Order: sequence, then C-alpha cells, then structure tokens
Amino acid sequence: MLNIHEIAAKAGVSIATVSRALNNSGPVREETRQRILQIAHEFDYVPNPIARSLSTQHTDTIGLILPEMVDEFFMDIIRGIDEEAYRTKHYVMVSSFHTQRNIAEMLLEFMSSGRVDGVIIMVPEGQIELTGTLRKSKRPVVLLNPPAGVDSYTWFKINNRQGAFAIVDHLLSHGYRRLGMLTGPHRNSDAEERAVGFREAHRLRGLEVEESLVISGDFSARSGYYGFMRLMSLMEKPDAVFAANDMMAVGAYQAARSLNLRIPQDVAVVGFDDIFLSQLLTPRLTTVHVPIVELGSKAVRHLIRMINGEVDTSVPYHEELATGLVIGGSCGCDMSTVTAPF
Repeated sequence: MLNIHEIAAKAGVSIATVSRALNNSGPVREETRQRILQIAHEFDYVPNPIARSLSTQHTDTIGLILPEMVDEFFMDIIRGIDEEAYRTKHYVMVSSFHTQRNIAEMLLEFMSSGRVDGVIIMVPEGQIELTGTLRKSKRPVVLLNPPAGVDSYTWFKINNRQGAFAIVDHLLSHGYRRLGMLTGPHRNSDAEERAVGFREAHRLRGLEVEESLVISGDFSARSGYYGFMRLMSLMEKPDAVFAANDMMAVGAYQAARSLNLRIPQDVAVVGFDDIFLSQLLTPRLTTVHVPIVELGSKAVRHLIRMINGEVDTSVPYHEELATGLVIGGSCGCDMSTVTAPF
C-alpha cells in the first residue's frame, strides 16, 4: 500500500498536488487529478486521518449532543445527520445528556478535546447554563429545535405550532368538539409550541378549550396510556384525542384496546412526528409528518459551511421547517378515498 509521498513520486507531481486532488480541496488539472486518483485506486491507498488532521487542522468529525435517546424520533435525527456526514466524508461522534450529565459539560468536553470541528446540539428544554458556554465556544455550533431566547445562535427547528394547528383543525373540521390533549413534558419547547397550536385552532373557530381534557405527559408511550385512561374516566369524555407525539398515541391505542374502545368509532386519536411505528397501527394513525431526516441533514450542511469559513458565523442563521398532515383512519377519514401524500 502506497503513502502520499509514493503516489506523488509515481504521478510526477508534488505532495501538495496529490493532497489537493485526493481531498478535492484546490485547483488541479483534471488530467493530473485523474492520474493521481487512478494510482491511488490501483494501490488501495487509504488516507491517514490523523496525519490529515494535523496538516489541515481539521478532524473531519462532527460532535452530536442529544437528549437521552428513548424513541425512534432520535434515531431518525441521527440517521439524517450521519447520512449527510457520510456524503461529505465526515464522521459523527454522538453523545447524550441526562439528569447526571448536562449539555454545558459535554460541550466543554467536545471543545477542549480537539476531537471535533463543530457541534450540533438538540436543546428541546431550557438550559440556562448553555448560553454562557456557547459564547465561550471556539468552534461553530448549530442548535436543533431550541427553546425561545437563543436567536443569537444558528438553529434549525420544526414548525411545531403550525403542525399542531393543522391536525387539530382537521379534527374540528370533522365535527369533533370535545378534544382532549396529551401534552409533552413541562418546559420542553416542542411540547409548548404544540400546545399553542392546539389552543389556536380552537380560538380561530370560536371554541373554548376544556382544561380538564388537557393531560400532562412526557412523550413516552406509558404516559400516553395513563393519560388516555384519565381522559376516559371523566364523566364527560372527549370525542377525539390529540397526542403531542406518536409514542403517546401508541400508548393511547393500547389503553383504548384495554377499555374495549374502537378508534375512531368511539374516540378519534391523532399524533405528531410520523415515526415508522405509526404506520403499523390499526387503523393507521393520522399524524403530523415532521421532516426529521431533513432537519438533521440541513444542520450538517450548514455546520460544514461554518467550519470551512463559507458563511459569516457572526450572523446567526435560522430556518424553520414546515410540517404536513398524514391522513390515516384514526381520525375518522374514509381511507378508501385518501391518497398517501408521501
């Protein structure tokens, strides 16, 4: 197996030219580039990432910090980020935070270690200590689905309010009037925005939200199960339930089955996220499609531009991705007349 010096000798060019050709990082005549690539291919040349990082001051590695990964949503985020990183010849180093390990500590570890060129962080809940750490960061950072108050940093997020409004308005258009909601965790920005959309849909139709029908959850199937049980124990039960994510909708389905309730004949159920599991429920769950993979890939592309100095990092970039409805049978729609949008 050749090294870069031997490839340069065989091609009759300088080491710098070989480096530019192999990394596609500078001007090289196309004929020369093809000759270098052919030699590298013939001798199974594999670049040394450590040597490359020393010469370029880049590790070609992106740090990814996520909340404790408990469901399919986070797997799709990782997939979108990893696919885009692979396409651009970058690696991804993933870590998660929880009650014993906060974001600020992990970000400092990433930055001080020199192992990553930049970091993507999903921050669904308020992290007071995070903003001070971000200000000290010497490497670019992109936030995913951040809470309010971080507009001085670059972020990408889902338009949760719009998605929740659309699916609740869909239920109201069916004639449902007693709508229950299984909310997400307290202080979680996604959950809060979805609750706002739920209330806005009522307000714009001149309807009041029945507060006894709003039950706190934590995005888990377990909380969806018990939240649905509480709703169905009321004297005046809801005729439809909006679960603020699909995992809680899964729990609601389980509870309905244990109560011998039919969906949607006895009670309609809708969700949010459009995870793969939602497609396997019977009837198929009506939910909000969230471009989860696209969210991750967009974050990677912008972070790499920040790392390469292609954008002005002093000017924060913000992008909010739209959602769409996926109509199943759980809302009462006649599935024989519905065409899948995706």
